[in-house]
Amino acid sequence: MLRMDGKIALITGAGTGIGRSCMEIFAREGAFVVGVGRRQGPLDEVCATVTSAGGKAEVIAADLAEEGACQSVAEGAIERHGRIDALVNCAAMGGHAYRTLRAGGMNAIAETPTEHWHELMRNNLDSTYFMCKEAVTAMRDSGGGSIVNIASTSAIRGLPVAHAYAVAKAGIVNMTRQMAASYGRYNIRTNCVSPGSTDTPMMVGSPFMAMVASDNPDRYDRNPLGRAAQPSEIAYGCLFLASDEASYVNGANLVIDGGILACPG
Repeated sequence: MLRMDGKIALITGAGTGIGRSCMEIFAREGAFVVGVGRRQGPLDEVCATVTSAGGKAEVIAADLAEEGACQSVAEGAIERHGRIDALVNCAAMGGHAYRTLRAGGMNAIAETPTEHWHELMRNNLDSTYFMCKEAVTAMRDSGGGSIVNIASTSAIRGLPVAHAYAVAKAGIVNMTRQMAASYGRYNIRTNCVSPGSTDTPMMVGSPFMAMVASDNPDRYDRNPLGRAAQPSEIAYGCLFLASDEASYVNGANLVIDGGILACPG
């Protein structure tokens, strides 16, 4: 039996990386997927991939750092499909890609420009809050649902850099717990996935990705498996948490990091 058969799944950040993999995998498992992202081009590409494989999908271009856009996305999905059964919040900003665009944006606190701090909060924590707020309202009305938020191992461990990003992701982890405690009574499960290094556009050019590409043996000191995750390996964790297989999982933070947090230092 398909794990998301007949469900309506709204996935943000669907144009690339983990969100794209979620869109493809959820559709393959029977969901009608509403994919949301900033850029129409990548969204159209993944939608075509899904539908050509026999899946059901639609895409919406929207800036989820804006509350009004999140309201419009959720209201539109409900108007067209009647409900939202699952929300997966993959939309994010950060990584090596952000470092190359915003000087100092992935630095430590004292070296992070204030405007970059606020930008990272808007595009990571605020966007997740806005979408969760809309989903909870819809799911309460329809009898329940599942929310999966994407955080990061940086939310759990101390890092010498990327402080704004890590704080935003830590906020997502704790928001997930608070939501689980508050909304479980409405049959709304809220869980979190914390990936380690993952081979997405955000990470292209990062020191670890360069190390993996060069087959440097020191990569095993950074990650026991010696490689970054593929986006699909994170997406399958999201699928489990969103599906009825995880019907008693609420408030969990599933770490998928190849063993990084198991290592000292």
